[in-house]
Amino acid sequence: MKNPDLLPTTPLWNLFVDDFWGTPLRHSGSHKSYRPLCVLTFRLNYLLSGLDPFSYHLTNVLLHAGVTAVYVLTVRKAVQGCPSEVLLMSGLLFAVHPVHAEAVAGVVGRADVLACLFFLLAIHFYIDYCNARHGREPATLNGCRRVRRTRWLYLAGFVLCTSASMLSKEHGVTVVAVCLVYDLFVHQRLRPTQLLALRKVCHDVC
Repeated sequence: MKNPDLLPTTPLWNLFVDDFWGTPLRHSGSHKSYRPLCVLTFRLNYLLSGLDPFSYHLTNVLLHAGVTAVYVLTVRKAVQGCPSEVLLMSGLLFAVHPVHAEAVAGVVGRADVLACLFFLLAIHFYIDYCNARHGREPATLNGCRRVRRTRWLYLAGFVLCTSASMLSKEHGVTVVAVCLVYDLFVHQRLRPTQLLALRKVCHDVC
């Protein structure tokens, strides 16, 4: 074990000022990978079972199972009317696809699994936010307030999950671009020609 941040004697604050391998971010030898949430899960494993590899691998497998479940729920929400057989097949393919083998089997791959979990949850919340933003609700004052409150709760969930994905692995930030593409081209059904026309208008205005 080379990461001192796993030890209970190390202050918890160190997780937020050290890189993935326990080296201070300001140190010249640090490779600047910032994944405190992932290191925190390793620390919890260490508290439960020390350096016994079984608990670390079991946690990875359980996280992958959770990712698969969230993946299926997200596909069902994003693709309206998707047959249950297609959902089941897509979930099975996602669960056993060889591309995930290294991340699940290797303990250090937990950063990818954890980032993917929050990545998919962020998409899940953003889809709910889009639906609430354009939902048809009763035209009453209380109804408008309820819709507005629910919409902002979904947006807060999206921000929290995006942050958690970034704190698990740096590429989690790309979920913002994915949700933007979903909003424009799937939810609002914007055509590429319309986007080009909008760009031209913005260029003329500027």
